[in-house]
Amino acid sequence: MACVSTGEAHRDERGERLCVHLWRVERLRQLGIPPGHAELIADHVDWHAIRDLVARGCAPALALRIVR
Repeated sequence: MACVSTGEAHRDERGERLCVHLWRVERLRQLGIPPGHAELIADHVDWHAIRDLVARGCAPALALRIVR
């Protein structure tokens, strides 16, 4: 399954949730969160808040602890 817009009028809701989850995992990984950990927390943290802390120089692990 590709997680890109194909112009379909209807998308399987479960597939859409999976695409969003995978997108969040990738964003967290890009911020320095280990892949397995990113997979577990992707749906439970605000990745934007983590991104903002990391951008200000906070270590990814510490940013995650702060946000959680």
